[in-house]
This record gives sequence, structure tokens and C-alpha cells, in this order.
Amino acid sequence: MKRYILWCGVLLFVAAPVRAEQPPESKVVLDVWDAVYLDGVKSGHQHTVVERRERDGQKYFHTARFLSLTVKRYQSVVTQRIELTSDETPDGKVIGVSMTLFLDKDRKIVQSGRVEGDKLLVKTPTHPEGQELPWKEGTIGFYGQEVLFATHKVKPGDRFRFIGYELALTTAVQYQVVVKETEEKEIIAAKKVGEEIRAERERKRLLRVEIKPDKITKDGNAIALPRLTAWLDDKRRVVYSESEAPGLGLMTTYRTERTLAEKEGAAPALMADLGKNTFVPLARALENPHEAKEIVYRITVKDDDDAKTTFARDARQKVENVRDNTFDLRVRPIREPSTGEGKDKPKPEFLKSSYFLDCDNKKVRAEAASIVGDEKDPWRKAQRVEKWVHEHMKGNNEINFVPASQVLEDRQGDCRQHAMLTAALCRAADVPARTAFGLVYTVEERRPILAFHMWTEVWIEGQWLMLDATLGQGNVGAAHLKIADHSWQDTQTLAPLLPVIRVAGKIRVEIVEEK
Repeated sequence: MKRYILWCGVLLFVAAPVRAEQPPESKVVLDVWDAVYLDGVKSGHQHTVVERRERDGQKYFHTARFLSLTVKRYQSVVTQRIELTSDETPDGKVIGVSMTLFLDKDRKIVQSGRVEGDKLLVKTPTHPEGQELPWKEGTIGFYGQEVLFATHKVKPGDRFRFIGYELALTTAVQYQVVVKETEEKEIIAAKKVGEEIRAERERKRLLRVEIKPDKITKDGNAIALPRLTAWLDDKRRVVYSESEAPGLGLMTTYRTERTLAEKEGAAPALMADLGKNTFVPLARALENPHEAKEIVYRITVKDDDDAKTTFARDARQKVENVRDNTFDLRVRPIREPSTGEGKDKPKPEFLKSSYFLDCDNKKVRAEAASIVGDEKDPWRKAQRVEKWVHEHMKGNNEINFVPASQVLEDRQGDCRQHAMLTAALCRAADVPARTAFGLVYTVEERRPILAFHMWTEVWIEGQWLMLDATLGQGNVGAAHLKIADHSWQDTQTLAPLLPVIRVAGKIRVEIVEEK
């Protein structure tokens, strides 16, 4: 079965291919390939290998899943790869999981987990000794999912649930399965013509299965993962699947031969653009988007039973006039510290170094000291950092997530790198900081739109204030619509950005009022 990490990975990871060495005592019991299409265009492949292994007298199945995808983001094309594994005993009990993400500059992040009773002991770059996380009894691994429908001998009308574990989200996910009737679908068949293997489309009657994941809660945010529809052959194997990939349209996988799965896809000009496809068009332009004292937006979120919680609600943003899945978002900017605010201290995580916000890096600390100089006021320090990042970074949409220290060295990237570097430098200058993400007003090809965006927030005199190094204006106005924020503490994945999934490709926005 195709895992949800398939589309989660689209948003972040860039890598080179990886293959695990096969131990002498192992035996391959399954070796299958899937061609991956995004919005009808060939974009990559998925390779799943299951081996029967034995270690210290214990027999188990080791499943390795390799994903390679090529995506386009604001006209820039990148190839992204990830490796996932699970170890399961013959009776289906998961004993271990791992995930390897490959970043720019030959960097990689390895997370490995070992199941110990009702706990998963996960080792990461920031927790090499291991970190205990909850583990649910009955969770099935990749091999169990690969043979799930054959094991259940599914037939039309069947309903059941199963539990999978998403290491990228560090949480268990429950799925509801509903088996429908057979229907005719088009699949990719491999045909040999002379010495060449060619892809031919043919139609077959396949059993339809719908898989719906339960909502999960991550960092206080409710996340609805996309549904998956799969079609099974007579042996109850998934040979075709569909799901919605936020920003990329319909993601489809076809079970096929290796030659066809690995075959290069279509030209970049035909690929869906992850950046542009998530633009939210506006019927009219704002007159003074970044200088306005107040802007009211009317937001409608498709297929969300609690739409009013999709955007942050705080001293700056107020949700009003809720009607089903439509509400007004009133944004009043806070441009500078307010006198008389509380002197509460922020949580320690907003000053600590983490994998991506590695503010304890020597070069980061040295640059921060050079930027702020003899300035003592925290707000002025943060503004100096924002100005420096704005002036020293070169725009580049092909850069993926790397630690802030690497961004400092390369000095290029888009809003993500601007925000992460600003936050790390602020922390290095003893100013508590985090990143925030949401939408920002801009004009694209003479059209007013809202685009997904990331910026920085700093804690000043008991309140969070916004800075945006991409714009470099010294403060943030009402043209930024905040969805959520994160400290990036204890995480080496894209999980902090998951709240975006609730609205990407699902929202309509109107300008109600601008003051």
C-alpha cells in the first residue's frame, strides 16, 4: 500500500539514491516497483523490497521502501528521495522502524526506532541516546500493509480498521477501510517490443478499496490526512492508487516493471508547480497591503468541519462571523513592542539550539554577535538580524531544508531559509524566536493573490512580534495571515508544516475591508 509519507515527502526532501546492503542470511520475498504520477505527469517511482532475515535467532521480515520524486516549485525542479524501513516478526508484530532523509550538501537525517513494549525508543541526531514515544499495540508495518488485503481476503462490503505508524509525524495513525465493488480501471502494462520494454495502457476490472485516515493532532493542531483509494487485482494486491497531493493535484501510482518505473518522466514544462498551484486568487487588489492598519478577510475552507481553527487566533488575528466552513479573519498588525505588556518568560525551547535552528553553531553565534554589535534592546537586535538576512541572502527556490548554519554558509534560498536563518541568529543573540507560516499578499503576473509563506517571530516584552527577512521592512503588517508556528525543537522532519495541509488547495478568500 502506498504510504502517506509519499506526498508528505514532496514538500521537503532532496537526496541521492540509497540501497541497503543485503545480509548473506537474508532472502528476498517481495520486490515490486510503482511508477508515480503527479497530476497525470510521470514524476518518479517507488521501490519496495521485503527480505526474510534472521538475527540472534529471531526471524523477521525487513521491508525497505525507496521513494524518488521530481517536483517543480516556482519553476525550479528538484528530485527528492527518502528511505523508509520496518521490521516485523512472522506473526506481524513490528519490532523496529527507520527513516532516512537526504538533504542538500550530502547531509542526511537518520531516525531509527525500536519497539519496547508500549514504547518506541527513537534515536535521532539530536537524541542519539534515544527518546521514548508512545507505541500502540497492533500497529502493522510496511510488509503487513503490503499483504493487508490478501490477509483479510477482502470482498465487496467489507469494513475494518488498522493502525500504521508514521515516523515522519512520530505518531500512530488509524485507518478505516471500506471495500467497494469491482470497476474497470486503466493500468500500465509492460510489453516487450524487440529488446525494448514499452508501457501500454490497458483496462482491467479491479476491486476498489477506500482508505480514510483518522484526524491526528500534532503540536496542538488537528491535521486531516488525505484519503487514499486503491484498486486490487485478483490476488488482492494494490496495482493502482490515487490520492490528493496538496498543491500538486492527483497523485497516482501504478504497479509495473522496474524499467518503466525508473524511466524518466515528462519535461518540466508539463509538471504541476507546487508553488503556483497553491496560490489563492483574490478578486481585487489591496491598496496598501503592508501599511494597512486593519484588513478583514472572508475565508472559506472546503471539506473541513472545523474551519475556524485553520488559522491562528491571537492578539493580532481574530476569527469572527463563523458560518459553517466560512469565517472572517480580522488582522490588526502589531508593529512594535507594547508598553505595559507582561514580563512572562517564553519557554526554554525558543532559545535552545535544534537540528534545523542550530543557534549554538560557532559560525552562527559569531555572525549574530557581529550583526547586533553593542545593541542591548532585544527588538532592535531582532530588527538588525532581519535587515542583515534580507540584504545578504540571494533568492533561490531550488534549496531545500538544511540547518541554519548551512543557510548561513550558502546565503541563498527562499522564504523558508530566510525565516530559519533569522530565527537561529536571533536565538544566538539571546532573543527568543520561532518560525511562523501561513499566507502573504503579493501580485503574481499582475494578479493579486495570497501565497504560502514562512517568516519569523520573536518574543519581546511578553509578546510575539513578527519579522519577515524576505521583505525586510522591520515589522509585519496585515498582509500576513498566520496559520501556525513552531519552535523546531526535537524535530528533524517536516511535521511542523503539516497544518498547511488543511488549507492547501482548499480555500477561497475574499477581501471584506481594508483600513
